[in-house]
Amino acid sequence: MRAPHLAAAALLLGAGGAAADGLTAADHKYLRDAFGLTPQSPVIAELTPNEQQALHSAADDLKAYPDSRERQVRRYLSLVYGRECKRWAAAHPGANCSPIADAGAQPGKEISDRICAECHLFGSATAPSFRKMAGERDWNAHKVEHALRHSPDMVPLKLTPDMLEKLAAYINSFKP
Repeated sequence: MRAPHLAAAALLLGAGGAAADGLTAADHKYLRDAFGLTPQSPVIAELTPNEQQALHSAADDLKAYPDSRERQVRRYLSLVYGRECKRWAAAHPGANCSPIADAGAQPGKEISDRICAECHLFGSATAPSFRKMAGERDWNAHKVEHALRHSPDMVPLKLTPDMLEKLAAYINSFKP
């Protein structure tokens, strides 16, 4: 009588284990195609197991509804990025968030993490992602300043010329 219960429990654990593994190959493909993210991207590499499972659910549950799926995944990535930055800052005093591989774009990332990432890192309903922006044109300080002044949904910001250059370099780092 115990053997059937153990077999059933093993089956359930095995099925749960597969689901609890986090992100699947299909999830990684979707994240790469839609957001340019790889398993080595900090926002993916630094996910906790629970965050991986939640991201899997966001990506998997809405497959039949691409617009809703992208919106849900984008929201979740923005949420988890903020959490990851807080964890990184707690473990690395003086740093806002984990660094990127491109040292030349790091100063722009630091500016973005303070004032831009919430809306533009993955995009939002009214703000294009940095990846989309980089795919549309090459950015320089003048173009960034123009976008800041003339985008109707943009919060008015005044950045120094140096900050604009650094931010442009960071946006350009998203080129495919």
